[in-house]
This record gives sequence, structure tokens and C-alpha cells, in this order.
Amino acid sequence: MNKPIEPSLPLLQRVQTCFAFLISVLKSVPRLARRLGAGVSLLAVLIAPPAFAAPDSKGTDFWLMFNANFSQPVMSLFITGDTATTGVVSIPGLSFSAPFSVVPGTVSTVVLPSGTQVTAIDAVTNQGIHVVANAEVTVYGLNRLEATTDAYLGLPTDILGTDHISLGYGGFGAGQFGIVGTQGGTTVTITPRIAVGSRPAGVPYSIFLNQGQTYQLSASGLDLTGSLISATAPIAVFGGNQCANIPLGVGYCDHIVEQLPPTTTWGKAFVTMPLATRTRGDTFRVMASVNGTVVNVNGANVATINRGQFHEQIVTGPARITATQPVLVAQYSNGTDFDGVTSDPFEMLIPPFEQFLAAYTVTTPASGFAINYINIVVPNAAVGSVTLDGVAVAVAKYTPIAGSSFSGAQLPVAVGSHKLAGPLPFGAFMYGYANYDSYGYPGGMSLAQVAVVTSLTLAPKAASHPVNTQQCVNATLRDQNGVAVPSVRVDFSVTGANAKTGFVNAAANGVAQFCYVGANGGLDTIVASVGTLNDNATKTWTTSMACDVDRDGDIDQNDISLIRNAIGQVPVANDPRDANADGKITINDVRACTLKCTRASCAAEVPAT
Repeated sequence: MNKPIEPSLPLLQRVQTCFAFLISVLKSVPRLARRLGAGVSLLAVLIAPPAFAAPDSKGTDFWLMFNANFSQPVMSLFITGDTATTGVVSIPGLSFSAPFSVVPGTVSTVVLPSGTQVTAIDAVTNQGIHVVANAEVTVYGLNRLEATTDAYLGLPTDILGTDHISLGYGGFGAGQFGIVGTQGGTTVTITPRIAVGSRPAGVPYSIFLNQGQTYQLSASGLDLTGSLISATAPIAVFGGNQCANIPLGVGYCDHIVEQLPPTTTWGKAFVTMPLATRTRGDTFRVMASVNGTVVNVNGANVATINRGQFHEQIVTGPARITATQPVLVAQYSNGTDFDGVTSDPFEMLIPPFEQFLAAYTVTTPASGFAINYINIVVPNAAVGSVTLDGVAVAVAKYTPIAGSSFSGAQLPVAVGSHKLAGPLPFGAFMYGYANYDSYGYPGGMSLAQVAVVTSLTLAPKAASHPVNTQQCVNATLRDQNGVAVPSVRVDFSVTGANAKTGFVNAAANGVAQFCYVGANGGLDTIVASVGTLNDNATKTWTTSMACDVDRDGDIDQNDISLIRNAIGQVPVANDPRDANADGKITINDVRACTLKCTRASCAAEVPAT
């Protein structure tokens, strides 16, 4: 079946724990456990220093919009959450309001009025969409029009920023970006990459937005990627194209859109899987936030670009993308005529792997897309442990991503909502195809300010401890001015006698403290990392010295007293109180240990103050 003239498009897209107040801690435990991941016990939360939950794409307040599609679409919001809750979707400028309720593991749909789509160009309108929930939710926006559909992941108000760079594509339709004000009296300064109407290329101009007001700039047949957008207060920015041809010159076009994260949340290291069924690869764009950024794809330096510039490349397989400075990466589905596969263009942001989450709930459209997939990229340590709808994804489904510590899988799924979870943060991407139509969006992401982290130091660098004790290392994050960076997730990997992995979000002082019990004697190497930054330390775990009951590394009157008090008790295996190893604790052990005292006159050590 031939596609009519030219359209087509895709689909769905801090609380600090106050250690001083036990009540606040207890109230925060469910949220911290979710944010910090599986395996974090209540005890660990209570004894650890206060840690920030990483800001992410879940929230209770959103300001969203819909850029113009090729014609009049059906616009919907898909809302999901980990907690049963209720909320309201409203469009104050259209006098629209609709309640919603969320059941964990399912997706609620709110259909929006036809006037929601912003069609005005270079004008301020009142079409902002406000989503308010009583507990955290994830929101996806679907701009649905047969043969030109796409979706985006909504970003909550509390993680929005003031510095953005537009990312979209060119083609038959109009390159575009939209902006929503979240606060009254916001000045937005825009520097278009190309001339648009009366707006010259490279010349900044300003607009003024109140809360809920919207603005769209659009250029027919052109690409606004690289346009600079800054504001005096946080704003929501949506980049894309009314109907893009990807790659340029390939039929047919399709609506593309993504909500763009602020530049402070961009990253330097990315891992991706190819889109399922495609035979000639996917188009990627890598856009720079600062001048002189060197881009590397699968081990090869491919470009050096400046702020607002991008490198475009077709990649045919699993990919590892790195950059010397923070970048924004998008994976695009190519037009169906590119390889003759049922599909069409969509735009899908790829978060840096330090912004991955440990759980997602995603959804397909309710109808119109029979072919649906979820791509996952998973740390090798978690391969075989990530679940889809409660069932572990088989190891055989994964493909290693060369040059990285990740593997990926392409998972076909049925129409409806799907839940993914894992013991470590991983990436999840929802997409699907129909005849000359498609959609795609990231399942979610953390939005910590990873782009501002310039140093990571791990301490202590070396230490020795008795086995079976809990010990810690501290990873400290700083920006270029030496200021602490909170909330960023730090990944920890332990190799050696006590292999394990974990992750912790930095506290207000920029420190992420990682603690574990060394059950085995020997040497451990601990590596802490945030994207391409890393540092290491070592711990040597030693078995207990006979008579060193308090395990402080010496034998003194404190140990002798502990042995004397235990006379008559049955010793445990390798018990330091049983100095003669006869299976009993007696006065003979007291005498033997007194002779072994390492302090003069067997004096008791005075605790340090």
C-alpha cells in the first residue's frame, strides 16, 4: 500500500533524607529504596549518611505541550506510576480539565482536546498542559496521526533547566521547537541556527512567557537543530519536525518529537542497540554543548564539533558513543524506503548510561501498531537478572556491546503496558512500527547534573580491615570550581576477594558513600565511576588474629577482659577467644593471651577522641 503524499511519525515517549530526624527517614525509606535500587536494606539507609535521591523523569508536576503535526492529530498523555495515586490534567488556556487515577504497573490514558496542538509560529499562545499528581508518576505524550505519529517522555518541572539546544531533523515538514513557561515573567532568549521569517540566523531575540504559555518556532522544509535557547527561569523545551525525512531525501516523512533535557544533564558516555527489524542501520545525531568536543563512535574518533553543532552517522549494530565534553545523543528510525522494512521516522533520545534507572513501566499505543519492541542495554553484571513483566530476560537474548561493560537485547512485546526491573540501573527504549508509521521514546531517565561533574576522587586509597566487618569508601564529586555536586549516581565495582557491584547517589556534600562487608580474606580493588570519570582504591581483608577479640589490630587488656568474661562459653569457628584452639574458653586462654599482649604491660588502649 502506497503512502499518501508525504506525512508520517512516532509515539509514547529531592527528597533529602534528614538523618537527624528518624521520622523523616522512615517516611523516606520507600522512595530511597526505589531510587537507590534493589538490595539496599532499611539498616543501610539508617546507618548511612544522608543521600540524595537522584532527580529523574518521575514527578508530581509537569508542564508539557504538543508541537504541530502535519495535520490534526489525536493527542494523548499516558500516565503510569509505582504508587496508586490520582491527579488532574489541565490546560488553563483551553479551560480543559480531566482527572486521572494510576494503578501501579498499568497505564492511564488522558485524551486531550483538538485545540491542544500548537500551530502558531513565532507567537505566544496559551496551550501549556499541566499535569499534577498526588504521588510520583511518569508521563508520555503521544501525537497520533495515521502515517505520522511520534511520542515523547515528559520531564517533571523540578528537573527542568534554563539552558537548552534544539535537536530535531529536516525534511518535507517544518523543523520546529516548542517552549512552555513554568513560572511567571520568564524571559527566553533564542538564537536561531538558520534564518526563520523575520528572525536572522545567529542573532539572539527574546520572548516573554508566563506560566502555562507556549511558543513555537517553525521553519518549513528546514532544520532548526542547533538553535540556542536560554531562559531566566526553568522552561520545558520540545524539539523535532512537523514531518521529517530520515535520512534526508528518503521517503516518507513522519512527525518526530522529544522533550529536550537541559544541557546540565547531558553526558559523555552512551551505549545503544540497533532498532529491531532494520537491515541497514539507524541514523544517529550527537550534539555538542561546548566548543572543541571530540566524538568517538565504536572506538574511532569521528568528529570535533562546537556548541550547537552535531555529528550525524548511520550505525549498523550495537554502539558505544563517547565524547570529551557533554553531548546530547538521539537515535532516529529511518524512513521505510531506506531499507524496505515496515517502519518510518521517529526520534528517540539516548540517555548517558550514568542517567539510567533500575525500573520502568512503558506502554505501546492502544491500537494502530502491531509491531512493538523494547530495547534494553544492561550492565554485564546484571545480565540474566533484568525482568520484563516479572520474567527474567534470558541470557541468550543479549548481545555484548563491544568496548563497554554492557550488553543489549531487542525484546518483541505485545500491545499494552510493560514493566521492567533490574538490580542495577539499565536503559530501556520503547518503539513500534506500522505501515509507513512509527513511534519511539526512552522509557525514562535520571536527570542529575552529571554534565557539571569534572572530578571524582575515591578515599581512603588503601586500608586494611578484619574480615566480616562492614567498611566504607567515599567518592567525592566536584565541579570545575571545586564545588560539591549532589544527587549524581556513582557506580561502584569491587573485584578480588569480595566481588560485588552497587551504586549510590551523592549527598549534599557531593559524597557518595559505598559500604560492604568483606566476607573473604584477601585484596579487593574498588572502582567508582560516573560516566567516563573514575577512581580506584583497595581494601585488604585479614582474618582475625588469635586473642584480638575486639579486632582493633592489637592485643591488650580490653581483649583479656573479654576473654575472661567469656570463660565457660562455647567458642565459634576461628574464635579469637579460644587461644589454644581446644574448643573451650577457659582460664588457660586468658593466660595464653596475656603472654601475647602487644601493648606494654598489656595496657588497655585508650580510644581515640
